[in-house]
Amino acid sequence: MSHWLLIFIAAGSNVALNLFLKKGGQSLDTHGFFPLILSILRSGWMWLAVLSAVSLLSAFVAAIRIYSLSLTYTAVTALAMVCLTVIGALFQQEVINLTRVAGLGLIVAGLVVTAMAGNLG
Repeated sequence: MSHWLLIFIAAGSNVALNLFLKKGGQSLDTHGFFPLILSILRSGWMWLAVLSAVSLLSAFVAAIRIYSLSLTYTAVTALAMVCLTVIGALFQQEVINLTRVAGLGLIVAGLVVTAMAGNLG
């Protein structure tokens, strides 16, 4: 399997994990330790987050076995950051201003430069 396919699977799983944690976290009982644990165990969103975490770790470990850790980590993180920002703007009314667009552009540029440097070495 291509390392880039594994990177995209890991990044997608990372995005899903964060979205499920946000959704699940909104309905947790935080009035004590045991109510919190019970509400986590009863939450379907939190179980989906666990499945996403397993998928993320599986794809990430498979990717770093066949490609460099530094590029794989950078790619997974950068892709997840960009996707979560876009999803936040589209579905959660988060504001994307010019500064944030510039930051995302720098993240993508950094990923491209890192990937190109990995191919040269």
